[in-house]
Amino acid sequence: MGHQEGEAPPEALLIRLARQAKGLSPEAAAALLPIKLSGNRWRQIEKGYERRVPLKSVRAPDATLAHMAHVVGVSPERLDDVDRPDAANILREILRSDGETPANSEALTTREQEMLAEMVASAAEGFDLTPEQLDAAMARARQLVMERRASRAGGGGDAQRGRAS
Repeated sequence: MGHQEGEAPPEALLIRLARQAKGLSPEAAAALLPIKLSGNRWRQIEKGYERRVPLKSVRAPDATLAHMAHVVGVSPERLDDVDRPDAANILREILRSDGETPANSEALTTREQEMLAEMVASAAEGFDLTPEQLDAAMARARQLVMERRASRAGGGGDAQRGRAS
């Protein structure tokens, strides 16, 4: 599927719609990614161009698009629908990887969930955080937990692999 210069490609429109549906700013969405991507670059990908003279087309690399789709809840099938099959396959692998949980992992009870939420709320109470800042802090906390789990499991390199794009 082609698109004209300065016009967002279909996958970019899909990502923008899904991000807006989740109520996330580009900065908040980018902060949830396991790869390094700024809010400004997220915007450029959604628009399909960089503001230069002349306009420079921007198309997300497959891995970047897959991670963006994962953050905003776009399915691999929807990426296939907009003619991005390689990104869809990467997203399928991301989803498979997310499905792997340690054998001793069980769902938290309601009481445990409430206790954890109270601890987080108490820790964040001293800061005047916007919803986006709180989302970014929670994303970083999740990342730290995953890095520490990987380190304890002897897979210290796994945390670094998540930084590659």
